[in-house]
Amino acid sequence: MTVVDERRSGAAAAVTGKAVAVVDHVADGDTIQVEIGGREEYVRFIGIDTPEVYGGGECGGTEASTSMKRMLKPSDRVRLVRDRGQDGRDQYGRLLRYVEFEGRDLGREQVRKGWASVYVFDPPFNRVRPYRRAASRARNGNRGVWRECGGF
Repeated sequence: MTVVDERRSGAAAAVTGKAVAVVDHVADGDTIQVEIGGREEYVRFIGIDTPEVYGGGECGGTEASTSMKRMLKPSDRVRLVRDRGQDGRDQYGRLLRYVEFEGRDLGREQVRKGWASVYVFDPPFNRVRPYRRAASRARNGNRGVWRECGGF
């Protein structure tokens, strides 16, 4: 992974490695909108999938979104981290990034709380092992979707 000088343009850093962005809003449990380098971008968290809240919704979708909204508020500054083993954007044009806030990987936090499953797209992402450990603990602890919906 390339570390980029964050004093450079936030938009350039978002594309190449690490960047700091300001949260505009939480779209759902695994997607946020941020302002970076004067542009608005949607960011899809690498390595997780949460139940849907749109298009009819799924069991746990509202709770997954609420969980993310408790962790992130508008105007919070987050670190976006690119995984060189993954595409930079998804099919909808969203940035694909790990999102860190106050030293915590928020994707892993969603998995740990039981509101996200580990989502591996070919090839596996760099943080897959700690994410899978967090998922196992959530399942064994009957947290989140495991408690409310019987699992993913």
